[in-house]
Amino acid sequence: MALKRYGFGMHEGLYTNMNAIRKDEDLDNYHSAYVDQWDWEKVISRDERNLDTLKDTVRQIFKVIKHMEHEVWYKFPQSVHHLPDEIHFVTTQELEDRFPDLTPKERENAITKELGCVFLMKIGGAMKSGKRHDGRAPDYDDWSLNGDILFWYEPLNQSIEISSMGIRVDADA
Repeated sequence: MALKRYGFGMHEGLYTNMNAIRKDEDLDNYHSAYVDQWDWEKVISRDERNLDTLKDTVRQIFKVIKHMEHEVWYKFPQSVHHLPDEIHFVTTQELEDRFPDLTPKERENAITKELGCVFLMKIGGAMKSGKRHDGRAPDYDDWSLNGDILFWYEPLNQSIEISSMGIRVDADA
């Protein structure tokens, strides 16, 4: 709504950097009460609200991350844990079908350890089991067009979420 209000044109957008305190955050190796994150939005056409647009965007982001990995490796080769050459696309239902006896987090770890990097799609809605993989905000996150970029992080022997993203809801969603 803000992009429309401020007159952004097709394929234009903005990004923000947020610093906040989340007093109710569950603290662990990846979550602290202090949050420093960025967000971006861009205007797309109605016919671009599809899986191809989402996947193309994910591939662009992954390409930038791979470029930065090379830049870091060039200066600090001992500090880089190499990512695979491509990102793999997997749905939450495919994970539930493949690993029915694992928890959602264990499923994420299993597939990310196997593939190195995945974009886990369609997070929020109920799966065949009737359970949700994870909670998502239904007021802005279209559960059929969303996902998380996950990397395998060997030092902690688990996956890490690099990005949570998706195409925003429309009236139908």
